[in-house]
Amino acid sequence: MNTKKMDMGSKDLISSLPDALICHILSFLSTKDAALTSILSKRWRNLLAFVTNLDLDNTIYDRPKMGRKRRRHLRKSFKLFVERVMALQGNAPLNKFSLRCKIACVTSRVNRWILKALERGVVDLDVYISSQHEYPLPPQVLMSKTLVSLKVAGTDEFIIDVREVSLPKLKTLHMNDVSFADESGAAFAKLVSGCHALEELVIVKMYWDFRGSCSVSHPTLKRLKICTENIDETSESVSFDTPNLVYLEFTDVVAAKYPKVNLDSLVEASIGIRMTPDQVFDGRDLVNRHYGYKLRKDVNATDFLMAISNVKILYLSSQSLEVLTFCCKAIPVFNNLVHLTIETDQDVDWESLPNLLKNCPNLETLVFEGLHYGDTNQCEDDGYRFKDTNECFVTGADRCVCKPWLGTPVWLSSSPVKRLKVLKFGEITSYKDDMDKQTDLINYFVETMPNLEEVVLYYDTPFDSDLEIVSNGFQQLEKVASTKCKIQVVSDNISFSTTVHSSSSSTSGLVFFKNTFPV
Repeated sequence: MNTKKMDMGSKDLISSLPDALICHILSFLSTKDAALTSILSKRWRNLLAFVTNLDLDNTIYDRPKMGRKRRRHLRKSFKLFVERVMALQGNAPLNKFSLRCKIACVTSRVNRWILKALERGVVDLDVYISSQHEYPLPPQVLMSKTLVSLKVAGTDEFIIDVREVSLPKLKTLHMNDVSFADESGAAFAKLVSGCHALEELVIVKMYWDFRGSCSVSHPTLKRLKICTENIDETSESVSFDTPNLVYLEFTDVVAAKYPKVNLDSLVEASIGIRMTPDQVFDGRDLVNRHYGYKLRKDVNATDFLMAISNVKILYLSSQSLEVLTFCCKAIPVFNNLVHLTIETDQDVDWESLPNLLKNCPNLETLVFEGLHYGDTNQCEDDGYRFKDTNECFVTGADRCVCKPWLGTPVWLSSSPVKRLKVLKFGEITSYKDDMDKQTDLINYFVETMPNLEEVVLYYDTPFDSDLEIVSNGFQQLEKVASTKCKIQVVSDNISFSTTVHSSSSSTSGLVFFKNTFPV
């Protein structure tokens, strides 16, 4: 055996690296794991002093099965460990300081750690505090001249008291499940206005608007995410003055009005606006009692939807689809939209879907999350849109089995969509769902949409035979709208691909090809 090769194979290559590079590698570990490397050799003993990222977490000691005495001991050990690390590093420059901490009533120690990080010129500060008592964020955090990223999270007891704000370099601000000391809404506006370079703002699980008139206004903001937990109260007004925003994720109760919505640069949006439970009940109740779809007068999402109509990529929750039905006077034209994803729900019908798709003249990809739709019980209404396809009163029927898509072929027969994808195909969530309804709907899409080139069904099933059964079913189609259409039924392990030819082509009937390959 070549002894030279053997020597190279047994050599410690990592230890031969420069200290700076080793410290960079250690910065990707938790500080606890990085500290454990000090036992490797004398050279490694003091390298932790030069690691510029600190990741400290004591929440891992709160396991339910862990005894109180054990938890108390580990928390004390954690405090001592942090103190030693901070002392070891002294005033060395700090890039990132991440602290996840569950504290009791004493906050001075935690504040001392955060203030020390600020003193060392920290660039990225990520703080999660879980406390049974009120914990105010140190006001010095909002006056940092070095912070580029600030993320704060915890519980309602985590309070941000906005007094003075000067964060000239801050580009990223995340707030998750924290509260403002001033509940008038002025604190939020003051905080945002003090971040002159802000590009990304995330607000999760917060009453950001305090149920009054609320707004987000910032000239440099590019990405915005607002996800509130409120479900019962409607805001008087919501405004967005963010001319450079390119991405918006917005989940909230639909507001009474949207007086100013400046989203001229928006490219992608994920919309989850919803009605309150009472508003949902009132709207569905009128439909179920055959009074039809009545627009609500107390809320109006029209102006908001008009403002996002320039997007290229759009995601709509099932609740937003219902907002289009009951809270929107007119669905705008989405001239730039090329990719649309729609979440479906067994309790939400598709009343607004035809008008939405008709108003997407350049749509290329349509994605459904599930293929669920609410049964529409207006069958006795003379003006019922789908009257000609009613099957509610057939012998033995115990529920409405109408097919809402059959009565409105225009939105499909003129559809520009080339790619149709269905996530969670075959998912059965209640007695309202069945496989036949979903398969019938796919068949109708293929038979009606003239520009389809690809249909992909992501079928979550543990049985490969299910995929073949579904795929073989498409061989029975007697007509298709597009001779280019290819259908794939995909699972985690196997894919069946069906290429469809119309009866008018040179190939009689349908031709089926099966390909097996990892997905």
